[in-house]
Amino acid sequence: MNKKILIISFLIISFNCSLAFAVPDEIYLFRHSEKLTGKNPELSEAGKARANNLVTLFKEYRNIHIFSSNYKRTLQTAAPLQAHFSTDINIYNASQLFDLKIKLLKLNGVVVVIGHSNTTPALAELLLNEKVPAMSEIQFTQYFRLNKKPNGNDTEYDVTHHKMSF
Repeated sequence: MNKKILIISFLIISFNCSLAFAVPDEIYLFRHSEKLTGKNPELSEAGKARANNLVTLFKEYRNIHIFSSNYKRTLQTAAPLQAHFSTDINIYNASQLFDLKIKLLKLNGVVVVIGHSNTTPALAELLLNEKVPAMSEIQFTQYFRLNKKPNGNDTEYDVTHHKMSF
């Protein structure tokens, strides 16, 4: 009887430890695609095309975690990824980025976050603990790709700045 309890305890502890050490291998931080004007606007035709093309960046992956703020333009930017991967979009509060950071660092695999010109760099800085370049209100092609450092601890990332070619 004690042997069974010991084995079950070991399995529970092992499972909980693996969850504690789960962190994403890659985190992609995007600003929403081009938008129309007005309060909580939808994507423009160019924005819809860019959102559809985001799928090409992630074709090599089997699944991803998708996060978006609760605005039409961010949700519409995330929608093609959601459809391609048949997964949910996790809604986050854009004014609570530290809480989002905590959620992201509990995941594994690949994470995609769709945000805004002010929140995307701010989230990158929270995750990296360093300054990153700001995004202008008219900048839609730049994004951040954070890769887990090969020899660092599990929450250290290298950042590269990318420009979409589409």
